[in-house]
Amino acid sequence: MKTVLNRYASIALVALAVALIGGIDQATKDALNVRHILRTIERQPPRSAGDDLTAEVTETELNAYIDYRLAQEKEPVCDSLTIKLLGHNHVQGTLSFDAQRLNLDTLLGDNLNFVFRGVLLTRDGTARIDLISLHLNGQPVKPQVLDFVIHTATLIYRTESSGIDDWYELPKGIKRIMVNNAVAVLYY
Repeated sequence: MKTVLNRYASIALVALAVALIGGIDQATKDALNVRHILRTIERQPPRSAGDDLTAEVTETELNAYIDYRLAQEKEPVCDSLTIKLLGHNHVQGTLSFDAQRLNLDTLLGDNLNFVFRGVLLTRDGTARIDLISLHLNGQPVKPQVLDFVIHTATLIYRTESSGIDDWYELPKGIKRIMVNNAVAVLYY
């Protein structure tokens, strides 16, 4: 009798697990997939330059991961970031900040919605975006405006401040990234 109850309990547990996994929305699945890829890359031993492995992350997965990471932050520096992966390492994106929370609303307006386009550059495990164009609420602005907003946000949230021209460290293990239409190829 006890083995029959254990069998039914096991079946019920498996059915519950399947139902819970099926209940996760696609964006969460995409974000968790990127997190899994990054953790897998992090655990890989270093390779010589000719032996690089690759992993692909789609534009949809990348944006789901960015949303997931922003949701995990207690006080995120920005409200949202959406990236569009274009060909030949070109990227386009929208970056939004809460002007009132940054005390910049009287200076720059209520909404701080930056639209940017640039080229993703990577070298030796670091990356940066070389801006081609930058708009704030539909108006072209100089990169110094975005630098000012980011610097202000980092002061308020007491995080490290750096400029948009700085090189940023890629997640551990990633050597470089190539961007094609709607996909980023991670080399590790």
